[in-house]
Amino acid sequence: MIEVVTPDIAFLYRDKLDAMFALRHRVFHERLGWDVNSRGGRERDVYDLHNPVYLLATDEHGTVHGTWRLLPTTGPYMLRDVFGDVFADLDKPADPFVWEISRFAVEPGPTGEDRRGALNRLTSELFVGLVEWALLFGIREVVTVHDIRVARLLNHLGVQPKSSSDPHRIGETVAVAGRFEVSDQVLENIRAATGVTDSVLAAQRTKEVLDAA
Repeated sequence: MIEVVTPDIAFLYRDKLDAMFALRHRVFHERLGWDVNSRGGRERDVYDLHNPVYLLATDEHGTVHGTWRLLPTTGPYMLRDVFGDVFADLDKPADPFVWEISRFAVEPGPTGEDRRGALNRLTSELFVGLVEWALLFGIREVVTVHDIRVARLLNHLGVQPKSSSDPHRIGETVAVAGRFEVSDQVLENIRAATGVTDSVLAAQRTKEVLDAA
């Protein structure tokens, strides 16, 4: 299940957001060794101060196992402000209908492997939920900086960028930047690749139950 945390209700999700920052520390600092701002076992950066939307993948007990961060390109965002010179070959939009997605993190498996390269249920729901939510809120495109492992995952999902940069090494990571369409067809492609046919958004699930009652 994917829970959507918008800035106006973030105060209701303090514990889950704290768990999300801890998850990001485990993934980005401990597993991937990225040069990120981690303190006290929590990974945060300045873009967490700009009222992002978070998608949280949670289980039946409410435990957070995965996340996305989303920011509109009308305000500060990483592709333009941090990586603008690195990815100079890709346009940097400032459009209310184009959002940046970042900080994609999935809890490592029990043996410590990074499961982002596999189409497991958790990863699948994060991608389905992202497109579902974007369609509901009129987002037409997303931009992102992602490493080559995520690029391979996108290929498995049948998701191709409208435009993309050349690969660049950032620290220990080889990354690319891309701009992706958000559409019903993209959602259908991801559903077909993952087998996730029902809505994964918590609020949408509740609405469907109420409508059926």
